[in-house]
Amino acid sequence: MNSIKHILLFIKNNGLQLKRKWFSLPLLFFFPIIAVVLVILIVASFFLPNENNPIRIGIVDLDQSTETQMVTQLIEDSTQLGNYVEADMMEEEEAQTATSNNEISAYLIFPKQFTNDLYNGNSVELPVIGNPRKPMESLLIHEIIGSVVRHIRASQANISTINEYAKELEMSDTQRNDLILEQFQEFVLYTLGSNQIVNENEVTNQATSSPIQYFTTGALFIILTTWLLAIYNYLHANNSKQIKQRMYLYGVTELQQIIAKMFVTLITVFLFSVILLVIILESPHFDFEMNEWIKITLISLFYSISLLSIFGILEVLTVSYPLRLLCQSFLALVSILISGAVIPVIYFPFWLQDIITYAFPYEAFYWLTEIILHNRIYTDYLPLLMITLAAVCTLAGVSLGKERIKP
Repeated sequence: MNSIKHILLFIKNNGLQLKRKWFSLPLLFFFPIIAVVLVILIVASFFLPNENNPIRIGIVDLDQSTETQMVTQLIEDSTQLGNYVEADMMEEEEAQTATSNNEISAYLIFPKQFTNDLYNGNSVELPVIGNPRKPMESLLIHEIIGSVVRHIRASQANISTINEYAKELEMSDTQRNDLILEQFQEFVLYTLGSNQIVNENEVTNQATSSPIQYFTTGALFIILTTWLLAIYNYLHANNSKQIKQRMYLYGVTELQQIIAKMFVTLITVFLFSVILLVIILESPHFDFEMNEWIKITLISLFYSISLLSIFGILEVLTVSYPLRLLCQSFLALVSILISGAVIPVIYFPFWLQDIITYAFPYEAFYWLTEIILHNRIYTDYLPLLMITLAAVCTLAGVSLGKERIKP
């Protein structure tokens, strides 16, 4: 009971502290928004090139088979980014010269024996030679081709299996080749169509390909993280050692103060978010039902509690306020980066993608994008809930453990 009274007392004290400094609250509200919008606009310009100045790539076909010619023709006619990417057939020397002259951003090579390796179950690769003077565009092309290769490898077993059974049935080479070619054509259309390369109208109309919604969601996530960091430290009280000792004698613990700060921070950020969402609702790009708002609110709440709990753990473990602020700022920056809010996770190395999927910022932003961009009906709250409970329990354990070892 005394713990609850102490927490309520500190909540009231933090509320009065915000009330006394009300004139600076608008700065806390607007500054993150302005800073994040500027950063997102700069980052978006790298990932969304001008339609009047598309990315040019070259396609080099060393295999010269019917299958590779069909694939290269499809890629040449239409790409995953519609009007943003322009592909042209080239000879290898021509592609090297164009790269040296900075005329293309990268070129793709279909190696010799590509079709033969595909049918026989051997590992297939589509090398992408990038332009060192256009690293971001080269990386973008590499990821597009990498997506196609992943589909090829996933379906390669089916193609090679059909080929083996056709041999066992003693089909003629002509019939077997026609059957394999037919299966390959169906596979290519599925592969490219599933990545929205063929139908350019779907790319521009579907929410999954909307850059406005994606980067707006990223901006909101960054603003939320910045508000949590700023307001939590805004409530910092620089108490002297004597005051801390007297509070300890009255049964006041550091955990109670941290819980009060977390509560006031959550309430303040919630009010800020409501104001911001009222502004965003005027945009035609965001139209959600009440159940979707509830999902977004729950995910944001779990993420906020987890992040604030780690802030509290750092507060318990660090004595110096400048060092604590540095660690908390670094944590907030890492959370933003690994979530994919600034740079989509697909641009990260594969080994890093496997690691960050276990991080709560990635989990929170993933489900936010699934709801906002993909209109996802089902939402799995369990991973975030478990992470939140673990963070809160760790905060309580570290704080109580520190209290026990105090002299």
